[in-house]
Amino acid sequence: MLNKKYFFIGIGGIGMSSIAQFLHDKGNIVFGYDQSNNRSIEILLKKGIAITNKLNLEEIPEDIMGEDLEIIYTPAIKKDNVFLNYFISNGKNKIYKRSEILGEISQTSKCIAVAGTHGKTTTTAIISDLFYSYGLKFKAFVGGIMKGHNSNYLFTGDDYVIVEADEYDRSFLNLSPDYAVITSLDSDHLDIYGDFESLSKSFKLFSKSVKNSLVVEKDINIKGDFTFSIKNDADYKASSIIIKNDGIIFDFKTPDNFFTKIYVNIIGLHNLKNVLSALSIIDQIKEIEISELLPFLSDLNGIERRMNIYKIDDKIIIDDYAHHPTEIESVLNTINSNYKNKSTSVIFQPHLFSRTRDFMEDFATVLSKFDEVYLLEIYPAREKPIEGVNSKVLLEKISSAKKEIINKELINDIIINSKTEVISILGAGNITENLNKKIFTND
Repeated sequence: MLNKKYFFIGIGGIGMSSIAQFLHDKGNIVFGYDQSNNRSIEILLKKGIAITNKLNLEEIPEDIMGEDLEIIYTPAIKKDNVFLNYFISNGKNKIYKRSEILGEISQTSKCIAVAGTHGKTTTTAIISDLFYSYGLKFKAFVGGIMKGHNSNYLFTGDDYVIVEADEYDRSFLNLSPDYAVITSLDSDHLDIYGDFESLSKSFKLFSKSVKNSLVVEKDINIKGDFTFSIKNDADYKASSIIIKNDGIIFDFKTPDNFFTKIYVNIIGLHNLKNVLSALSIIDQIKEIEISELLPFLSDLNGIERRMNIYKIDDKIIIDDYAHHPTEIESVLNTINSNYKNKSTSVIFQPHLFSRTRDFMEDFATVLSKFDEVYLLEIYPAREKPIEGVNSKVLLEKISSAKKEIINKELINDIIINSKTEVISILGAGNITENLNKKIFTND
């Protein structure tokens, strides 16, 4: 992957942009297309990577256009995309899905893969943060912007590679990791899999691709080499859990050791589970002494839009990527444990028509637990509208006393004017595009 030319179709995607940075930093020529303008695009532009937002073949520079130009695209790009359709029809260029090129990159180092329907990004970021603090040589491809690094890509060397094993489009089946952890398994991506059984089968196929050691959450019906849990007995277990306003203290059992009174600066038991999944797979790497990494848990950088806490006057603002009923429930559980007896509101942007359709009743149930509910229209991402599936239908199923549909431009007004004490901003789309963080007193 040296001295090559690459064209990324959908370069602004969180998974695409990290690969683009890696290839650019290796000295390759990288050019990209994306219709959006987000944090990933800003990072790429600062690195000097040229990007167009125009669907026009003439936008591709003449000096890279040729049969040696290699194409990388994200599954979110449809086959009728002007660029992708041209190169497929032309038949002269190598064309890779994002997962295929990531699979090739992961073969160059000892690979640590994080799989699961929830918690992948946070767990990957925790492993990366610990490796960075400890001074290990690694590269990491993270599904979110890591605080303290302002990037979704880290590089300190080539001994290890840390990747998210994404189940969407069965992408993770392109990986053959040395070490892997499965954080969770919940019904999702039914537009791809059809049902939970098919999704589960895909995870089992992934589990068989792991070369050295696989750690699996105790409740998941997949055979691994070791298990972890924050509630049941397992090979790796967190116990004596004490919840603080700014973190969690816990004891940590491994197959060979027992560590007491560990402090980690995260909130939410779901995030403690992510910490445990990260520690369990790191402990499987014999070259690393887990006890030497534990002190760094007190100073984790965290990741943008993953339980980010802000304040405005006496109100608590929670910004989180939660876009599945289970994830929203986790946010609620954290509110109930850290901010007991406070009134709550949620500003939620449903993500994908198919997911909203498949989990309509579950969304309505969990959102109804908030005192106030403000819904944005569904963020379509890669999808076209589905008849009868919209935010109005979801709103009608929600039982909260105060509920309404809003435009995302009104988010700041709602935060300022709402009388509720804890306001959650949830969703995986562009819900924070208009969020003015300057109004927060601790940004």
